[in-house]
Amino acid sequence: MNKQNDGKLDLEEIVGLPLQSKKFLAYLISEIGWKAIIFYVLYKVDNKIDPSVTTLLITIVITSGFIQIGYILGQVALDKYIEITKKSDKEK
Repeated sequence: MNKQNDGKLDLEEIVGLPLQSKKFLAYLISEIGWKAIIFYVLYKVDNKIDPSVTTLLITIVITSGFIQIGYILGQVALDKYIEITKKSDKEK
């Protein structure tokens, strides 16, 4: 365990690289997924965007955003909190 800055935990040791996180990879896949759905919808309508298609696209964006922020990033924050707690308990 590296102790730096008067016994404080090293942030890089706790956080790690983003691509090592399965939750971060899930976030990337979900980002690509909803963008692919929007592309597919736009491709299928052939420049005939009416109010129902616009509503569908807005609904896809809003729903995907809430799901991504609420679940994936929430889980990452919880994991970091638990990891920090475990490391601070080991130091005591």
